[in-house]
Amino acid sequence: MKTTEMVLNFLKQQGFCPEVDPDNGNILFKFQMASFLFVNNDEDEEFFQLVMPNIFDVTEDNREVALEAANKMNFSIKVVKACIVNDGIWLFFENLLDKTPDVSDILPRALQILQAARQQYYQNIN
Repeated sequence: MKTTEMVLNFLKQQGFCPEVDPDNGNILFKFQMASFLFVNNDEDEEFFQLVMPNIFDVTEDNREVALEAANKMNFSIKVVKACIVNDGIWLFFENLLDKTPDVSDILPRALQILQAARQQYYQNIN
């Protein structure tokens, strides 16, 4: 079974209401009032990427501060990187999987790490 299918099945089993983007196969869902995106990487089944999009709006006036906060967060949180995408800070949890991944272990931990990264980013921005 493909990783994307495993993630979709796990989310449904846990009571989430995931939506699959018909254009690219990405999975969109909400968890604790935040939006998440699981990126469909059919060309690389061993790459796991979960995204927390647009946690902070970047403007011309706050761009330098936003980048500095992202840099500090990138240095302090494992397997997460913060990037500017379309004038917003997005958090990317990225990990390599073995041949038999257990998404029931990976996905909950990834969600916790992304939430911790968001909190760290907000602390850094202040």
